[in-house]
Amino acid sequence: MNSNYRSTPHNGRVFRREKTTLSNGSSDALKEPVRVFCRIRPLENDADTSCISLVSPTVLSLNTPSDSKSSLQRELHCQFKQIFTSYATQKEVFDFVAMPLLTDLLKGRNALLLSYGVTGSGKTFTFTGEQSNPGIMPRCIDTLFNTIGEFQTPKFTIKPDRMNGFEIQSESDAIQDRLLENRANAKTLRGKLGKRGIGDQVHYENDGTRLHDIDESNYYAVFVSYIEIYNNTVFDLLDDSNGKNKQAKILREDSQKNMYVNGVIEVEVKSAEEAFEVMNEGQKRKRMGCTLLNSESSRSHSVFNIRLVQIEQIAHNSEGAPIVPESNLMKVSQFSLVDLAGSERTNRTQTTGMRLKEAGRINNSLMSLRNCLEILRENQLTGSNKLVPYRDSRLTYLFKNFLEGYGKVEMIVCVNPAVSDYEENLQVMKFAEMTQDVKIKKNENRDTPYLKKTIKKVGNTPSSSRRVRSNSSYSLPKIPIFTVNLENFNEIGVKMEQIVKILKMRKVKTDSAFSDFNKKDKHFRKQLCELNEANILKTSEIKSLKSVVKKEKQECYNLKHKITDLETVNDSLASKNGELHEVILSLRHTIDEKDLKINQKILERKKQNKNLHLQMKRCPKS
Repeated sequence: MNSNYRSTPHNGRVFRREKTTLSNGSSDALKEPVRVFCRIRPLENDADTSCISLVSPTVLSLNTPSDSKSSLQRELHCQFKQIFTSYATQKEVFDFVAMPLLTDLLKGRNALLLSYGVTGSGKTFTFTGEQSNPGIMPRCIDTLFNTIGEFQTPKFTIKPDRMNGFEIQSESDAIQDRLLENRANAKTLRGKLGKRGIGDQVHYENDGTRLHDIDESNYYAVFVSYIEIYNNTVFDLLDDSNGKNKQAKILREDSQKNMYVNGVIEVEVKSAEEAFEVMNEGQKRKRMGCTLLNSESSRSHSVFNIRLVQIEQIAHNSEGAPIVPESNLMKVSQFSLVDLAGSERTNRTQTTGMRLKEAGRINNSLMSLRNCLEILRENQLTGSNKLVPYRDSRLTYLFKNFLEGYGKVEMIVCVNPAVSDYEENLQVMKFAEMTQDVKIKKNENRDTPYLKKTIKKVGNTPSSSRRVRSNSSYSLPKIPIFTVNLENFNEIGVKMEQIVKILKMRKVKTDSAFSDFNKKDKHFRKQLCELNEANILKTSEIKSLKSVVKKEKQECYNLKHKITDLETVNDSLASKNGELHEVILSLRHTIDEKDLKINQKILERKKQNKNLHLQMKRCPKS
């Protein structure tokens, strides 16, 4: 579906004709179009009729239902990169769609895979699947670890720097982190995710698929994160520090101008089982809801990120074993799997209250995605330089870099072929058509230089050195040890005089030390009192500021509720305005028709008068 279509009548039908592709200028050689796939889910009931028929493995036909109000029957031919029928297996979809993206991940390239469609069209099943029939996400995890299993770095050798980058730890730091994880699992995310019963663990079938295009001279580390965008707000699905009250996250740019979620938890996983635990814990926290069209409808856009870090292993220790070199290059690649929430029409789902608000936010974010892609296509077709409104939605703002050439972009469109979904499918096909016209700049590999960290030996602290100096300044003279000769009383007298003199010197120094100690004690007590007074003042200020912040938060909360209510009212008014606009158009049409009839009658009357006048002239006077 690379183009718009022209309508040509043929036996009461209208067929789609494809136009030529985009301009083939020299700059297009550096770009590649967004690949869009289509998957058709099975009909729920055998008695249902389908509005979709397959023309070829890449072309389907969307047929107007027979009970449609339109008298003109249409047959729209829509072309995709590949179409998967209801008989296609999960493995076939994975091999054709996700396997090339995994290969690019190992080569250091980034990839973004989106699932798009109306609610209940099978997007989540395509991505997740079942334990005995895994979808794209579990198969990606299994295939990745089947490939790099024996080429992984020891855990905590590579660590996120919390600014969308990574750093290399020294071996002693890595060992310390491993000990901390083993001793205090309850304080780490991995420990929290590991506190599950054996019966709760989810194991997906592993078919042993692996990639053969792997650089065995590299060591690899896998990091995963899981977020959702709910009501245009970003939440971390792996962060349970606040219990049920999820903390909203903000988007930031890193040093390479790439967008990332600030403060998101990235878990290093060393096996597919660990990755499944993380993935399933995140899925438990996803916002789900029940509608008339889907009993388990996703109410948010979920993003599962797989980041692969590669480091070369060209150095060896004295025993010949490979080690992390002191200075080298690090290669980081990212694979983002985005399960978009389904678009829906409220007149079919009959949603109200919070569900209505969620549906409005979902449709608005999908509309923002469509607007960005339309402007990108317009800029490429016309050579204009319109500003792409990425900031209109958190969804488009997060993936701004992918649309600007940060990585390869692909989309799998899921379709429910039931006749009742014809109107929704028509909009989905138009969106997929427009998406395929967008060309993305080819992604280039980026290497990040790094230096291996070393631990510096810690010497005496300043406090200990001060303590040694103070003890030396107040050191007391030692009392000499001598043997007593009872026959020589003069020698005994001399020795006793020496001892008395030393004792007097010790007393003087002791008195001086006590005096100095008392002065320092008073000075220290005075400082403590001043600090205590300052602390009391600061505490009172903090309390007052907290009350102000609490009041402002409450006001902000009330304003948000008011905004939500106003948005709901605005949406209802907009729908009413649209209905009234249609009524106005119909009335104008009626007025135009009546004006036309009046003009025709006036012309006829003038003509009759003219004829009558001519007849009267011709008749002789009586």
